[in-house]
Amino acid sequence: MLSLFLSACSGEPELSTASPEARRFYEEGVRFLSQFYYNEALASFDSALVQDSSFAMAWGRLASLNFEIGNEAKARTLIEKAMQLAPATSGREGLYIRFWNHLIKFENEQAWEAADSLLRLYPEETEPYVMKGRLFEQTSLLDSAIHCYKHAAVLDTGYTRAVMHLGYAYSTAGDQEQAIEYMQRYIRLSPDLADPRASYADLLLRVGRYDEALEQYEASLELKPDYWYSFSQIGYIYSILGRLREAEEQMLKGLTYLPGSERMNASRLTIAANMDMSRGLYDKAAERFLMALKDDSTSYEAAYGLVLALAKQGKFDAAMETSTRIEEELSRRNLTETQVMVGFHLMKARVLTEQQLYEEARVACELALEHASPLSRTSVFRQLAEISTRNGDYDRAFLECEESLAINNNSPSTLLTLTRLYRKKGDGDMTRSIGVRLQTLWKDADPDFRDLKELKDLLRTTPA
Repeated sequence: MLSLFLSACSGEPELSTASPEARRFYEEGVRFLSQFYYNEALASFDSALVQDSSFAMAWGRLASLNFEIGNEAKARTLIEKAMQLAPATSGREGLYIRFWNHLIKFENEQAWEAADSLLRLYPEETEPYVMKGRLFEQTSLLDSAIHCYKHAAVLDTGYTRAVMHLGYAYSTAGDQEQAIEYMQRYIRLSPDLADPRASYADLLLRVGRYDEALEQYEASLELKPDYWYSFSQIGYIYSILGRLREAEEQMLKGLTYLPGSERMNASRLTIAANMDMSRGLYDKAAERFLMALKDDSTSYEAAYGLVLALAKQGKFDAAMETSTRIEEELSRRNLTETQVMVGFHLMKARVLTEQQLYEEARVACELALEHASPLSRTSVFRQLAEISTRNGDYDRAFLECEESLAINNNSPSTLLTLTRLYRKKGDGDMTRSIGVRLQTLWKDADPDFRDLKELKDLLRTTPA
């Protein structure tokens, strides 16, 4: 959802403010938004409103930014102020404000209508194409999204936001070569900014080139030492590699560079809980996820984590009860026809797998695939392979592992499933071969990393 709100362009032709200083601060804020420098953007919009408290677009941008960083209640208050002032603005500004208002209130159909109106009335303006593209992506219409981004990039060859989104969209669609080409163009357009390097690193991460991704995130931090996103992503890679203490440290450091928000404490608790899960401390993780949800009842990550932690403890009724509440919240937010449902159905499949309800788990995976992109399908096929392995359908499991490794053949979770599969088949040579690959990936892992401990047990009990 990030750039759905923050698809700011570099300048705006019509602004209803009589204050040159307000306009200057506003355009500065828009520029910071395009760079994902949130603290600086917030300060600039606040300064614009000090200069002109009736500046509707400044209220609107501030509302959308607050929504993105977790200040949902504040965002609603801010967008109401923008809506009150919107009638005194140009029609163009009013449509932007309506678009943000509908998104903040989860009124997706009305958001589509506002975006369409902007495109119809202002066909030479680039930002509405990105806004529409993000709506297409959310509903897995990747070809339509790519068409929108390309149109924006043709209208303005220096519009970095469109180029960045093309990189991500092609990657999500499974075309990594085109994705890399666009992301490298993004770097060339903004060589002194942190986000292009971090975005390029994201693509490397998606295909399992972890060391190269780390180098790019670190390069982005050389350009901006407090760039929150790179710290978060470095922490995520460390968690994949089993370096749990370092992972938590990096993720928490990233939070310190974000603006304060209503969900900040919940985020800290969720990070710690995820590390507990990676250590197999499911009871402790569940406690932390519950605490996080008390602070922020809308945290999907904490809610999903709680469901899995409960399932790992065999508390299936409680897990399914929480799952039902999540589905109700997704329905309230009009997200039941979006890619968000991939994660939801996958979560249910994991719970059902723990219950040994393999056919029901497979149905949940099929539902996930209905919403999945070529990129997100890989996680679903890994779960399908796990189901088939546990159910003794080994030939099917091998095919599903192959599908899961199609984009990232270096995925530790899938490689571990493949190791289990070869071990169950009694193929000692392949068990050890895949195991060695994992040991190389996890060479610096913490000794209490759950997956590493399982791997060691698998290799120790594999016949010579």
